[in-house]
Amino acid sequence: MQYRLFCSKHDSLLFKDLESRNSIPESKRDCLLLAYRAACSVRHQEERRMHLYESKIKHEPNEFNDAWLKNSQGFIRRMDAVIANLWEALGGADNSYLFRMIALPYVPVAASDCIVDEEDYQQYILDDDCRTPLNCYFVNLIPDNERLLLLLGCDTQYDRNGEYKSIVTDFPANCDLPYQFFVETLWGILLKCHNWCGSPKLAEDPKWKEFFDDYERMKVNDIMK
Repeated sequence: MQYRLFCSKHDSLLFKDLESRNSIPESKRDCLLLAYRAACSVRHQEERRMHLYESKIKHEPNEFNDAWLKNSQGFIRRMDAVIANLWEALGGADNSYLFRMIALPYVPVAASDCIVDEEDYQQYILDDDCRTPLNCYFVNLIPDNERLLLLLGCDTQYDRNGEYKSIVTDFPANCDLPYQFFVETLWGILLKCHNWCGSPKLAEDPKWKEFFDDYERMKVNDIMK
């Protein structure tokens, strides 16, 4: 079964049923689909970054070296392995994915992301033949009327030391105060995400605005490093 990245045809075929339910998962297959979409998105972003490096190396060789390009290529190779495993699982293959969905107090944010274990990635960064799936976990935030659904997942087969399994199984779900919950728990995950957005009205609230400002400052600092 050859896995697909995204074109309008395959996106519509894969996600039509799920999106008819506002992307609210009702089965493990739905969870796999959301993880697959998140992984493909991260892979696509890295591919764009890789092409940027290629262009920079060609036109500004004194400013950029091929180490950045090799890092990006290594990331893509290993993310391809993540995507291939998800695709096989979607095709019915036995798998070791673990998912958990938690209904949270409503906060107008949405996310679809794949958070990579940086230590695992760096360990094999110089190995041009390494195609082991990246150790990562999947985060989806789905607004649903008066609640926010948080879907966490990971492939336990490649989870070093059970760290991400613990995140999935131990994530707290007993807070009734949206602001307190956001500050104490959810914010820690969103700081690691690149693919998330919040309602503009949320950012206008002084109580929330400081967190969005901190996030933007952090991303600017990352870019400048």
